[in-house]
Amino acid sequence: MKKILIADDHQLFNDGMKMMLGAEDDIEIVGQVFSGKEVLHAVHTRQPDLLLLDINMPHLNGMEVAEKMRESYPAVRVIMLTMYSDRKFVDDCKRLGVPAYILKNSGVDEVLNAIETVLAGKRYYDPKLTKSTNPDQHADDSFQRQFQLTKREIEIIGLIGQSFTNDEIAEKLFLSVATVKTHRNNINLKLGIKQPADLVRFAIEHGLS
Repeated sequence: MKKILIADDHQLFNDGMKMMLGAEDDIEIVGQVFSGKEVLHAVHTRQPDLLLLDINMPHLNGMEVAEKMRESYPAVRVIMLTMYSDRKFVDDCKRLGVPAYILKNSGVDEVLNAIETVLAGKRYYDPKLTKSTNPDQHADDSFQRQFQLTKREIEIIGLIGQSFTNDEIAEKLFLSVATVKTHRNNINLKLGIKQPADLVRFAIEHGLS
């Protein structure tokens, strides 16, 4: 039996993966966690062979978890299962030795293929990455290229630097508050920022506010 731990903060997606993978005769879902800080404890207690891990996780993001996994549980194989096709995240995962990276728009057959591949000691990086991951997607803007930020993210950073709240940013940009929060999470991931004050400082230092 292949013992798998699922780490994703979206309950519906997490439960969906459990249902789909658990239907396989040779797979046992040994646990589900919903934040980055829960992963290492769950790995210690549940002893999975493989960890399905999202990048955008609360408390500790997936990249931080992957680094800790490499240090503490190198025998546990990690598959990054995420919506992000950004070259920065892909390259960081390769640098951390993460053996597999799959986009969330993949089918269950591809996930199963990746599981088989990495448990056989090989790497599996989603073939769709060669099409969707474009290192020059922001080539017209050196700032965007340097930090892999979208124009919307830069706009939001500027408003944060001007002390706008999430509600005010949402109203100004005609977005939902939830969308603004998602953008802020993405920004923090890309810039490695943990505290709101650090993002304000970034905006000021780079002349965005």
